[in-house]
Amino acid sequence: MESTAIVDADPVLRHFGAKKDFARARYQQFLAAAITHGHRQEFYATDEGQILGTEEFINATIHRIGETVRSNHKNHPFTGCEVQPERLVAAVEKVCRIRREDFCGGRKSAPAILAKEMLILIGVQMGTSGKVLAETAGISPSSLSRRHDAALLKVRDNVKVSKLASEIVKQYRSGD
Repeated sequence: MESTAIVDADPVLRHFGAKKDFARARYQQFLAAAITHGHRQEFYATDEGQILGTEEFINATIHRIGETVRSNHKNHPFTGCEVQPERLVAAVEKVCRIRREDFCGGRKSAPAILAKEMLILIGVQMGTSGKVLAETAGISPSSLSRRHDAALLKVRDNVKVSKLASEIVKQYRSGD
């Protein structure tokens, strides 16, 4: 059965636990703790990737999910590289042998999903903002998050997909 809710709460709840009941309880604790802080200007910061909360919460979150991509750019191969989304789309088109119209947007074929996931995975690795990637891929930010997670698993578990991602990066770098 498809949900009729206006807001998809699952992407938020996943940050608080794998089981829904546990995640909801942790989320309620999180909100209760936040209320005690009152109005603080840093709660309205819009920097992407910023984790808000007590030092203990931030450290626990970083420990649980690892450092964010943006905070780890010092050692990343794309450091200092200005990302060109259109060039990345062209690289995905060429390596995956699929047209942009077929993988950007809501298409559900296996080749379209794989190409979209490669676009998202490599875009995130390059430091492209989620907003730009979602717009480029023609999907919502919550779908972007799910596609990124799926792509990470595929690259980790499938040598062919890992090689495909490497080929897209090479194509992007060469710019042909």
